[in-house]
Amino acid sequence: MKRAGALLVSVLVAVSTLAAASPVAAHTADTWSNSNGFRSACVGFNNTYPSQMYSWARSQMSLLGYSPINGALGASFTRSAFLGHVLSDWGVYVHTHGDNYWASSGRPNVDSGFLQDPGTTRCNSSSTDMIRSSAIKAATKGSPYNLVIMSTCALGDTSSTMPAAFQIQMMKTNMAEREFYLGYAHSTYDSSAFRFEKAFFTYLNGGSNHERTVHQAFTYASGIGGYESPDSANPFEPNWWGNPNYNGVAG
Repeated sequence: MKRAGALLVSVLVAVSTLAAASPVAAHTADTWSNSNGFRSACVGFNNTYPSQMYSWARSQMSLLGYSPINGALGASFTRSAFLGHVLSDWGVYVHTHGDNYWASSGRPNVDSGFLQDPGTTRCNSSSTDMIRSSAIKAATKGSPYNLVIMSTCALGDTSSTMPAAFQIQMMKTNMAEREFYLGYAHSTYDSSAFRFEKAFFTYLNGGSNHERTVHQAFTYASGIGGYESPDSANPFEPNWWGNPNYNGVAG
């Protein structure tokens, strides 16, 4: 259960006990990072970014009030673990390989996805490791999410179906919902994504009393420059949807 169901249970418990103390709401987040799919045997060099990005995301989401923070770095980042955790979350961070795959019905339908950690004995395969947005949408059961970051290739594209998996509208306008989705268009180097995320979170959490907004943080991080990209067809291009005036705080 999530939110509405949890609230109902809390009300029933309170009514039945009368004198019981009010429950404290938990704003759970999950951070996931595929490290084995980025090891030297798979990408040709010793990529230390997955562990750095995982640790940074956990620390920064904690500053925004998300607690407890679950998820996994490495082999425990599996499809079943992700789908089994996601319903209870308010915040989700994922670092892995991602793309906008064709849906099972074929073109022109898209069913975006990202890849679970493959474990230590092999490298990633989209045929065995994909976690599709359609499966995530089914697991989230229409529940709202505050902050979703897809630190992957392609899932910031306008064609991506991943925002809708978390009920985040592909709009950039002030709204009642406290929601923000961040992703990257095209193919993206981990070094650039980590540089951007460090700047984004540093700015967002750098003010007092969380008065800075996600849009201000996005604008700041976009403006610092220094982002490498694979080639001219894949410029570094972070993208977002949601409420620009939201401050990223859980709840």
